[in-house]
Amino acid sequence: MPTEIVVSPGEAAGAAVAVLAKKVASTAKENPKITGLWGTGLLLTLFATGFRVSQEVAATYETDMARADMSDEIRRAARRFTQLDEEYYYSRGWFSCDKQCQRLKVAVEDARRHLEFVQREEAAKMSDVKATVGIFSEFGVAETREQFWSSFAGGQSFAKRQSMWDLLFIGLSSTSRDENTISILLRWLVQLLFNFTIGLVGALIAFAWKLWSLVASYQPDPATAITFAVCALLAATSMVATYLFALYFCAASGVAAVSAAAMAQARIEGDRARDPRYRVQQGYPRQQYRRRYD
Repeated sequence: MPTEIVVSPGEAAGAAVAVLAKKVASTAKENPKITGLWGTGLLLTLFATGFRVSQEVAATYETDMARADMSDEIRRAARRFTQLDEEYYYSRGWFSCDKQCQRLKVAVEDARRHLEFVQREEAAKMSDVKATVGIFSEFGVAETREQFWSSFAGGQSFAKRQSMWDLLFIGLSSTSRDENTISILLRWLVQLLFNFTIGLVGALIAFAWKLWSLVASYQPDPATAITFAVCALLAATSMVATYLFALYFCAASGVAAVSAAAMAQARIEGDRARDPRYRVQQGYPRQQYRRRYD
């Protein structure tokens, strides 16, 4: 009779990790250019902090940025615009606008133009101050890092929120399909990976969209701007790829462990079903054995 090979969940997960690691290593060796770009971007993400400026320049930068800050005036302009817009909204009729409505409409447009003017004025002042240190300075790199991690956190929040809704809907739909727990978890795992992929790729696109305006605010020359943008996008792409790769790697090893646990449980149930004592406890009829006499 053939012997049955018993694999524990831990051994299955370890074997899956080993197989995936060998596959990743062989793929990296076959594509040295892509691997080199990925490694360079990851090093930039971990160690690139920008050129340090002198204490005098840093102190001047902080003072000038505080002077260029117009947040209080912007807040007042935004509050006035919101108030006038609300009054204009409630003064309108279904298909008409009286004199009071027309005056409020003009006031709303003036408030909007004033708010935009104040915002542009603040941006111009801050841009002049940022130009004194440069985009490759520690201030430029720190602002770029903050922008990337903000977009990254937004992508994660989207994936987590969507995954919680998916888990709820999968749990409700599984009651009518008579599914077991393992199949439900596997369906949710696939949906989880899909949500994180969509969320983080979307976060990378959003970061790339906002990056150019951030770089332009430091008023660099075209060559410097393009170089910095390429380095920032390379670092961001490498970080997102590393996160997704680690997520898929853990999911694959987890699926292997769950599959091994399911097979072990099925084997145990099969052994119990063949045991005469277990069959008697479960109410199965006794097997009738016929004695043979010589």
